[in-house]
Amino acid sequence: MSTGAHGAPDHAGGLATMLGITARIQRRNALLWVLVLGASMVGTAAGVASLYDTPAKIYSYAAAVTTGNALLAINGKVEGIDSLGGVIQDEFGFMASFLLPLLGIALVARATRREEEAGRLELLLGGRIARHEPTLAALLVATATITVTAVLFAVGLAVSGVAVAGSILYASSLGALAFVFAGLAALLAQLTRHARDVYLWCVMALAASYVLRGVGDTTRTWVGWLSPLGWAEKAAPFGAQRWWTLAIPVAVGLAFGGAAVALAARRDLGSALAGGGVGPQHASPALRSPFGFAAWLHRPAILGWLAGGVLLGGMMGALSKQLLGAMAGNPALAQAMGIAGGQPLDGFVAATQLYLAVIAAGYVVQAFGTLRAEEADGRLETRLSGTLTRIRWLATHTLVVLGGLIIVVLVSSLVLGLATAVSVGNLAELGPTLASGLAYLPAELVFAGLALALYGWRPRLFFIAWAGYAVATFIAFLGPGLKFRQWVLDVAPTTHVGNPPLGTAQPAALIVMAVIALVLAAVGCAAFRGRGVPQG
Repeated sequence: MSTGAHGAPDHAGGLATMLGITARIQRRNALLWVLVLGASMVGTAAGVASLYDTPAKIYSYAAAVTTGNALLAINGKVEGIDSLGGVIQDEFGFMASFLLPLLGIALVARATRREEEAGRLELLLGGRIARHEPTLAALLVATATITVTAVLFAVGLAVSGVAVAGSILYASSLGALAFVFAGLAALLAQLTRHARDVYLWCVMALAASYVLRGVGDTTRTWVGWLSPLGWAEKAAPFGAQRWWTLAIPVAVGLAFGGAAVALAARRDLGSALAGGGVGPQHASPALRSPFGFAAWLHRPAILGWLAGGVLLGGMMGALSKQLLGAMAGNPALAQAMGIAGGQPLDGFVAATQLYLAVIAAGYVVQAFGTLRAEEADGRLETRLSGTLTRIRWLATHTLVVLGGLIIVVLVSSLVLGLATAVSVGNLAELGPTLASGLAYLPAELVFAGLALALYGWRPRLFFIAWAGYAVATFIAFLGPGLKFRQWVLDVAPTTHVGNPPLGTAQPAALIVMAVIALVLAAVGCAAFRGRGVPQG
């Protein structure tokens, strides 16, 4: 370790070096997050401003979406929804609830536990880098990225005609939300052994936060104050403007981050404070098989995304009767939700299935991203050094990923169907709900094919899969409401499914998407067979 003038360790120099290394590692991911989130927020603000350009239109929207408690559980309680900023907050609220926390989680998990798993952190600590500095640097880089994103949010809102004070407070509340989960990810990186466990527990904490916020809003009790999502909501940027609420997530994020830095300074490298004991001497027969090992590797991702699908499907299904009643009393609500026609229940199921399809597509992109991590961390070379061929290895993982996709789709749709059937008292809804979930499989396979093609061809370009997923998600959720042109809507594979069960699934389009997915998968397999391993 380098020393200062009096022989003391040069901690400032070590931290500066670590900041430079972390910034270099994270620069591509950070830029992608900033661009995607910034474009999503600015696009939403501009679209809403063009649609609701008069006070009468804004009041009509507010009257529609504040009918009953069902939408409160989904999008949250927006104070000042009868303003342009309030409409933007309501439209962007569901995506913001998940994207901003994921920003903090992804940046910190990658720079801490994943680097430690790969063995690169050990090399750094052999020089002048102190034990706690990688964690501190990861938090500082994540905080800088969050700050840039929040500034971009605020500017985009202000340019769209939203009051400057409300724009700054709303952007700050979302940034503080991301900061909480960045601190949580840093802490979990000290408690768990693997990066995938950091993601799993953070996603579960996020799901719990969503439930607590929903319960607090619908029951109008203090429960919402237990949720980080509730803290962001209580800031009321377009209502009462409670600036003091920002102190809560900032304090919690600092507490999480401070605890993580303190634990990193004392924890043995490569160990975990929870579940870090000695494992069995020999692997089980299942783990020694290629299929069993692949299933073990992808299990956390399957469970995490499945938990999100089950939570969303169960909550939406349980609220279906209440929401249908609200639409019956206020037809404008159906229009605000994008549910057209005279079949409100089918429209409700169709809207929910779109959310579940996006969750399933996110799972397959992350699952194939795990293969890139296995290769980058040097474990793939060991697997291929024996009798296991490249194509068999890739085919095994592909089958496991597709099996996980089917599990996520079927179980989430089943929970949605059962909850809806119990809520409205009609078990006949179960069959159409399952069928509509399966109808989205070809669209989800397109994302899988793109991810596999990028991994097989150029792993370092895998970020394009996430960028494509983000763009398609934005178009799927907000495109119809913001009245995008048809060619823009067609960019999202989910557009071509046909909106079942409200609309009829399009067999020709489903077949074309399945063929596209197969072609992309074939390209990925062929490229993987011929390229070098490892490849950055």
